[in-house]
Amino acid sequence: MGEIEGLWELQKHTNILKDISKNLKEIGNGNRIKALGFKLEETEKRLLDLENKIEERENRLNKGNLILKEYDSKLQEIEKSLYEGNISDLKQLTFLNQERENITKKIEEKEMEILNLLEEMEELKKEFILIKEDFQALRKEYKKVVNEYKSFMEELKREAVDEKKKMEEISSSIDKELLKKYNELRKNRGRAVVEVIDNRCSGCNMVLPAITLVG
Repeated sequence: MGEIEGLWELQKHTNILKDISKNLKEIGNGNRIKALGFKLEETEKRLLDLENKIEERENRLNKGNLILKEYDSKLQEIEKSLYEGNISDLKQLTFLNQERENITKKIEEKEMEILNLLEEMEELKKEFILIKEDFQALRKEYKKVVNEYKSFMEELKREAVDEKKKMEEISSSIDKELLKKYNELRKNRGRAVVEVIDNRCSGCNMVLPAITLVG
């Protein structure tokens, strides 16, 4: 291989390495992973929020059932006094009747409150199940994408090592001064070696003498 052909090959492998580095940087940014991670985090927050809401309503439901039990017990006592007692005082009878009405009203209100809580809990649990399914699917996708990214990065790193090795081998066979000039041109112009196609420079489009560059 001549030195010009060697420079051409060196430039080719340098460009390949540049593309690999660019891909590694893009993968390193992990935009897709970040987007999935954010979505996963937000979904988890929604699940925790629903869990808290369900727990809060369960506590209210338990408390409501205890209060309802107390109301029922009190109502039974009042009715027992009214129907089984020997109360003859009109004022006391009137008071007990009023108490019974008040307790009955409180029982109805508490039963309605408990019913509403049960309906709310049912809806929250349905929503929780649906979001949990989404969360599990997202987590599965996230793990898959992370593994794919890792695998792809490892492959690119292997390719980069391979390209560097080829570049070192080619560089060692080229004259040092020529290599220095090549590196300066690469630095200043982006590329140092171009093809001549139909007597025309593919870099600057200038017509050249009939010289064919093989590479």
